[in-house]
Order: sequence, then C-alpha cells, then structure tokens
Amino acid sequence: MYGVESAVLPAYRSRGVGSMLMQARFDVLKQLNLRGMVAGSAIIDYHTAPHLSVEQYVREVVAGVRFDTNLSKQLHKGFRIHNIIPNYLPDDPMTLGYGVTIVWRNPDYQPEKRPQAVIQPGQYRFNLRPSHP
Repeated sequence: MYGVESAVLPAYRSRGVGSMLMQARFDVLKQLNLRGMVAGSAIIDYHTAPHLSVEQYVREVVAGVRFDTNLSKQLHKGFRIHNIIPNYLPDDPMTLGYGVTIVWRNPDYQPEKRPQAVIQPGQYRFNLRPSHP
C-alpha cells in the first residue's frame, strides 16, 4: 500500500485523530494481508537544525536524540527510514525541501496466503478525546 501525506486540522490535533487514521491504515493492511506500506514523510522540524546535513538530522531523529514533530511519531508507530527525498516539498521553509521515504512492514503478513480484496465500508467509528485547554 502507498500512503500519501495526511494532516489533521489544528482544532483536532492532540486528540488522537492522526493515530486513529494510521491505525485504520494498519488494520486495512492486515485485513487484506498486504506486506506493508510505503509512504512519504515531511521532516517538518529540519529548519531548526540547518547546520546539520539532512542525513545527520535524520540519523539523530532515528536515534531519539532529536524530535521531529512528524517523523518521530511515524517512527514510534513502527515505520523505518528507507531513503531521503530531496525536493519533496521544494518551497517549504520548515522542511528545507526534504522528506524521507518510510516503510512499515505488516507483522501479520502471511506470504502463502493470497491478499483479500474486500473491506466493509463504515467499519470504523472514531471517538475523539476531549481537546486540551
């Protein structure tokens, strides 16, 4: 599966919306018996460390030495870095144009089992946590 960028409206951030959306993707991958997901990830806090090469910045985020508002959360969900993407967001001052390709491998994948092809619509219901004051 290929995952495109997703975003949560500011009024709904820190209420679990992003986690629920990601969990829904993981559930679909498992239900369909897909090998995993490849996605692009903006490294949105790279502008805070312009003295570092993008490779060093990403290494520090992976090592947990540095926190990136976007990438650190994805790594926490089990994604791993595949490669750096120059010109991912060419005019973005926060990423300095960079992103990374991330990969999540389905731990339940069974290569001998054919992928399933049916997802029932409406199977997901989201209950938002209260917003923080």
